[in-house]
Amino acid sequence: MSALIAPEGLPRPAVSETDAVRLAGEFYALEVSRVRELGSQQDRNFLLTAADGTRRLLKISNPAFARTEIDAQNAAMERLTTAGFASPLPLPSVNGNLVETPELDGREHCLRLLTFVDGTPVIDRPHLGAPLRAALGNWLGRTSTAFAGLEHPGLERSLQWDLRSGEDVVASLLPFVREDWKQALLLQTLERVSAALEPLKDLLPVQAVHGDMTDDNVVCEPGVGGAVELTGIIDFSDAMYSWRVAELAVGCSALFHHDPANPLTVLPMIQAFHAQAPLSDAEVRALWPLIVLRGAVLAVSGEHQVTVDAGNDYASDALDREWTMFEVPARYDWNAAEAAIRTALGLPLPARPDTSAWLPLLPELAEPGRVDFGWNSEHFRDGSWLDGEAEEHRILAEASATGPALTRFGEARLTRAAALSTDEPANVSLAVEVHSASPMAVHAPFAGTLSSCGDGTIRLEGGDAAVVLSGLELGTGTGPVDAGSRIGQTGPEALTVWLQVPGAYPAAGLPPHFVKASEFPGYAALLLDPAPLFGITAEETAGEDLLERRTSVYDALQSHYYDAPPRIERGWKEHLIDVSGRHYLDMVNNVTALGHGHPVVAETAARQWRRLNTNSRFHYASVAELSERLLAKVPDSFDTVLLVNSGSEAVELALRLAKAFTGRQDVLCVHESYHGWSLGADAVSTSVSDNPRALETRPDWVHVADAPNAYRGRHRGEGAGAAYAAGVVRQLQQLHDAGTPVGTFIAEPRNGNAGAIGTPPGYLEQVYAAVREQGGLTICDEVQMGYGRLGRHFWGFEEHGVVPDIITMAKAMGNGHPLGAVITRKEIAAALASEGSFFSSGGGSTLSSRIGVTVLDVLEKEQLQENADAVGKVLSDGFRELMVRHPLISAVHGMGLYQGVEFVRDRETLEPATEETRGICDRMRELGVIVLPTGDRQNILKIKPPLCFTEDSARFFLAALDRVLTEGW
Repeated sequence: MSALIAPEGLPRPAVSETDAVRLAGEFYALEVSRVRELGSQQDRNFLLTAADGTRRLLKISNPAFARTEIDAQNAAMERLTTAGFASPLPLPSVNGNLVETPELDGREHCLRLLTFVDGTPVIDRPHLGAPLRAALGNWLGRTSTAFAGLEHPGLERSLQWDLRSGEDVVASLLPFVREDWKQALLLQTLERVSAALEPLKDLLPVQAVHGDMTDDNVVCEPGVGGAVELTGIIDFSDAMYSWRVAELAVGCSALFHHDPANPLTVLPMIQAFHAQAPLSDAEVRALWPLIVLRGAVLAVSGEHQVTVDAGNDYASDALDREWTMFEVPARYDWNAAEAAIRTALGLPLPARPDTSAWLPLLPELAEPGRVDFGWNSEHFRDGSWLDGEAEEHRILAEASATGPALTRFGEARLTRAAALSTDEPANVSLAVEVHSASPMAVHAPFAGTLSSCGDGTIRLEGGDAAVVLSGLELGTGTGPVDAGSRIGQTGPEALTVWLQVPGAYPAAGLPPHFVKASEFPGYAALLLDPAPLFGITAEETAGEDLLERRTSVYDALQSHYYDAPPRIERGWKEHLIDVSGRHYLDMVNNVTALGHGHPVVAETAARQWRRLNTNSRFHYASVAELSERLLAKVPDSFDTVLLVNSGSEAVELALRLAKAFTGRQDVLCVHESYHGWSLGADAVSTSVSDNPRALETRPDWVHVADAPNAYRGRHRGEGAGAAYAAGVVRQLQQLHDAGTPVGTFIAEPRNGNAGAIGTPPGYLEQVYAAVREQGGLTICDEVQMGYGRLGRHFWGFEEHGVVPDIITMAKAMGNGHPLGAVITRKEIAAALASEGSFFSSGGGSTLSSRIGVTVLDVLEKEQLQENADAVGKVLSDGFRELMVRHPLISAVHGMGLYQGVEFVRDRETLEPATEETRGICDRMRELGVIVLPTGDRQNILKIKPPLCFTEDSARFFLAALDRVLTEGW
């Protein structure tokens, strides 16, 4: 080993591209048309393209490596090829040799020509999703199994990459690290690694390993929909005997630079490896220290290599990346990492102490009040948690004024979670705080030893647990104490209490106060709920499988977003909040037009509920007031309102009104439209994204016209509106001549579910005229487009300069409360009288009407239509900027705060990028954005957030989308 880490190091062989071409011709009779050097730390690699287009890899190994080591590499390649992996294989020279040994620069070098494995190194992908990390782990496990029986004398090597010698390598190369703080961290870490590994080394199985199966040496190709398929394993230069678990540690360390904020990014890889090659207990204990050691070896070796080989751009470019691969796992909590791994693999965890015989920590604390900072806290109002710690202090001061107040263990605090953040918040508490206006005596709950941690904290360690206290005014000296003895009192600051399992942290180590929800399962194995110290039963932190409960009783016809949906239990403005406190930007809730949790609507609803809620057959003011307010928003030709519960009910009623007025049953609708789920509304809905059999199950009285899509439809570009309208005119005439004249034409002013697809100019004007000429009525479905969402127009039909006969609306009307309406003319409504009076129990109730009036008030007072226009322009301009850089974006539809971003694989053929759109939405959710696909091809992002959507939110969304389109998903 010492020779390999001598100060002169292992500079790459002095071979140029010209030399490579000469060697290929001399030893392999290869006529080279192109040559390109590939990066390497210590060897020389050249990609050669022959005259016939065949690609080969010429490899000149460092002369420090013996011929038997090169033969072992060849054997390793053959082993994995036999196991079904695409790996390079050596080709015979003109002399029939798999390895040639020419003399270069006065020394003998091993020369090989290898088959070239096509693909892009995984390292070139900035983002590695969990499926890809799991796939890498699967390959690591399978290759480990394949290598298990491989024996070759050339695998017995002294390599600086063999983690069995990693501690010596780091110690020897530490002087080459130029920054003092880095040296100090490496030295401190090395001591921890040695202490952790020493008792385990003889327990770790040794076998043949690839030695460097990282994102640099696994290649991939794009799969369907932007997914990634692993295609091959390259660079066997580090094949050797080593600890089996070292292969996994090497693979894990390569993940951190892709996602440095999330040390547990390695869990899917570890789980997949374990499924193929189960880890022993000793291997699990050694894994995180080995991951850290691998990073340390890379860091010091990189610094060393650029010193001895100054022109090696490959090595110098990797320095920052390699330091990240060391620093991220080194600075993470090693105990929590092991516990997280054990939890993920279903392996045994540390024993939990028996608390039944413990005495109270605070005997004076008879009935402590619990303070709740979680998602369901009643302390929070109107987004007050966004004030952060200031809101915590306000609530705690108020609560402790009447007696001691306790916070909760395992609670995800909203006050510690930010809106508009792509990062998961560190907001789950691992401790309990006691807030008291006056001092309280603190007693030892069990016999143990008191010690000072040197950071203002006191530690009481007994036989089966340790209590760490911050904010304690110590009243005795350190040393042994009896159970129940007084050890001090609470001070002016809160008393913070951690409860640890034995050996979880050293005496000088203070546990963190807050961690991420994804990290909590690991920490929860080491830090327990201190509630028993206060005479309170510990709360269950594992959580129930609510999704399983839902699917077992709530029929699957009522589907849910995402395969693994976050549990959303709170909202504020344009944000949805899950039970971990994560804030998601809501890009899809056009139902909640004013924003989630609007205080004025909430107060209105509460006040009316307390006062009265009954149906519209009783006489009260609000139903008249709402109807008047609605009529004031439409053209003068409308003079009557009917109130209902939903958009489906509004469409159903509109269809009945039209049929009764015209005496005709036949209806004309358009392709790719959606109008509701009731019998009639579904009959005129043709979107196959909502009903795959929509076009097969139309009743014979429903007729379907082409969707007037000027982007990808039959008629495109300028003049498309007139062309589509001419088709409708012909269709109307044909139906009339067949004895089935159309009585009703129904369409949205923009095709909402299709992706806010614009209706081309002139279309509605000409179609409306043709329908009326034949005695029919027109219904404009404004359920999605209406109520100011388009910004420039309150109603969608205003964009086209037309006036329908009947308008349907819902969604925005109640800001989430079920409320809809039909607006028409009295003579049309009167036609239904022969079938009886119309009645909707909740549609015009006192509560619904009052909420409806309030929504209109807020829309006007907060100028939300104007906001939709202004912020909508920010979005549409941003989408068009992204379109220049990202060819996946082919079109931007809509206006205001109803837009659609269409993704295609080819801008000429317009092949829809359906799988890509789904992947983008899943990745956006990981970054804190709820956005979903829409349209019959499911290749359009639906953009319809609450109308309070801000410019900051718009820019956050655009930045997140740009990141996903750049990094992948």
